[in-house]
Amino acid sequence: MAAAVDDTPNFEAYRAAGLGLMGDTKLESPPDFKPPTTMGPAKWFKYMANTVKLAPVPKDADFKFGEIPDGVRVLGGTYVLDGDAVVFSHQDAVPGATPDIDEVLSALAA
Repeated sequence: MAAAVDDTPNFEAYRAAGLGLMGDTKLESPPDFKPPTTMGPAKWFKYMANTVKLAPVPKDADFKFGEIPDGVRVLGGTYVLDGDAVVFSHQDAVPGATPDIDEVLSALAA
């Protein structure tokens, strides 16, 4: 398993991989996922604090109140590679809209 982080100013690698920004995609209906039910207030606070610390915001950024930097809006994706071939590709339309795990595992087994 590997993870990639694009730290270029305009997220060229993410865009080349087909990943977009929150708000780029208009959904026909909301995704079918529920928030976790096992997180108490302390875990939610830690989650939010980590999100702020890990968000890819340039250190020299000068944002106005209410603006959301593109680095925070970048969506993720899941890929399965076999050598140089991409055998599975999924781009998240919204945060948390991850692929079906059985589909990913099937691509790994193929």
